[in-house]
Amino acid sequence: MPFTLRSFSKKIGIFLTIGVSILYGMACLAWYFPPGKYWYIALLGVGYAFLLVSLLGLLIFWIFARSKWLFLPLLVLIASWKSIHVFFAFHPMASTTITKPEGSFRVMQWNVERFGQMRPPNRENRVKRKQIFSYIRIQDPDILCLQEFFESNDPKRFAENIPYFRDSLGFRYFYYAMDHRRPDTAYEHGIAIFSKFPIKKTHRGRFTGPKEKKANESYIYIDLEINGHMIRVLTTHLQSLLFTGKEFKSLEDIKKGDDSTLTKSVSIFRKFKQAYGFRKEQADKVRAELDKSPYPAIVTGDFNDLPHSYVYKTVKGNFQDVFTLKGFGVGRTFSSISPTLRIDYTLVDPAFEVIQCRNPHPQLSDHFPVITDLRLPNRTGVSK
Repeated sequence: MPFTLRSFSKKIGIFLTIGVSILYGMACLAWYFPPGKYWYIALLGVGYAFLLVSLLGLLIFWIFARSKWLFLPLLVLIASWKSIHVFFAFHPMASTTITKPEGSFRVMQWNVERFGQMRPPNRENRVKRKQIFSYIRIQDPDILCLQEFFESNDPKRFAENIPYFRDSLGFRYFYYAMDHRRPDTAYEHGIAIFSKFPIKKTHRGRFTGPKEKKANESYIYIDLEINGHMIRVLTTHLQSLLFTGKEFKSLEDIKKGDDSTLTKSVSIFRKFKQAYGFRKEQADKVRAELDKSPYPAIVTGDFNDLPHSYVYKTVKGNFQDVFTLKGFGVGRTFSSISPTLRIDYTLVDPAFEVIQCRNPHPQLSDHFPVITDLRLPNRTGVSK
């Protein structure tokens, strides 16, 4: 009987090892498949962390079992080192000082969730807006890239934000693009870049998706002069899943093993498929814009996609991911759904020297900022 049970357990272990290895391998290769067409492969990237942990667990199981089957998960893990590296940054001793190193400038990327001003008006949300301003002041960025930036057109109802950034936080130069406006024009929101350095040129590009899906948002860039060097800074907000409160609750129910998992999954999968298609086209457009830059470029934004995605690989190109270069851990930037979601990025031309990257978790928005200290390139051409 023990022999039969041991034999059965081994067969189950082999079946799981082969299955998880295949799924994990497909998740690692997701960035090579256009997500609009192969959305089901892209979706595996969302479960990358679970698949990685499962594969590590199976490796440990076979090691203790003293079986040659340990070589399958081991080889798969070795072959996927690049994927592991973009998921988990291995720099536990990297500098994380709030003080800017000498000769550097600081770039701060943050989706500020409209400063909480579109939530029901209450004291907590009013205070949160001021806390965000205070937090930005303490971090002392030289270039600030914000998504879901809220601006009031009716100061009697909603506080204005641009004047505060300009007059109180010291960002004399800025470029703002409105993507959504309330029908009565009381407020609007979009993306913005604030700078303490002179802006020489601005540009706005629009995505061409349907307005009702919020797929017609923007990317913007500014050309800056810093100590005689010209650089380009681009920021964007790529297509979100547009989950409602009901769908966030459905995700929680699915994680708990709710009986209606299949029914609730249909709507969620449909939104994933739709968003993947829009983001693919948006990522291609952003990469094309970066390739045209005559100056070393920095791209930041809320990509709404993971490091194993076509979107990440396309926008990144040969740029440096500041978090994988100088960070530690999984670099979570989104507070909901999963503790492993890194969907906000700062990517820089290889000509820049990345000094440090911080990923603090202030509980002020549904996203967390990425703060990077850079040194200027010693030449003006873009590395290709």
